[in-house]
Amino acid sequence: MTKIWTLTADGSRARIFLTHGMEQDLEEVKSFVNPLGRAKDGELREDAQGRFAGKGEPMHSMAPRVDQPEKERDEFARMLGQYLGQARMEQRYDKLRLAAAPKFLGMLREHLDKEVQKLVFEELNEDISKLDARQVQSRLAAH
Repeated sequence: MTKIWTLTADGSRARIFLTHGMEQDLEEVKSFVNPLGRAKDGELREDAQGRFAGKGEPMHSMAPRVDQPEKERDEFARMLGQYLGQARMEQRYDKLRLAAAPKFLGMLREHLDKEVQKLVFEELNEDISKLDARQVQSRLAAH
């Protein structure tokens, strides 16, 4: 029977559910947590950027500001993409469904290799990662 994985995710958590065929109950098989995905920029910055001022000029920052929380979410998406790629090679699933917060879904797509992308049969542009298995299944059925 076809092994279907459903990945539900946002920038700070992800869960993988398994079902054998479309009509069976979802079973959570793996969860991931990215505590830095919800951190504020000031909580992630180790030190302030260097500053300089020329004669008669206001202070300027030496480097452009990097959105650190965004970078952390992107790294989380990269890690999930690598995990899904490895699981595909191990034949742990046959089809893949993605359900993620809109912005995070875009990040995740960027980090899926071509072989994993071929296995994606459905996408839900919605964050349902906080729901329990029964609620996830209900939301997917309504989609």
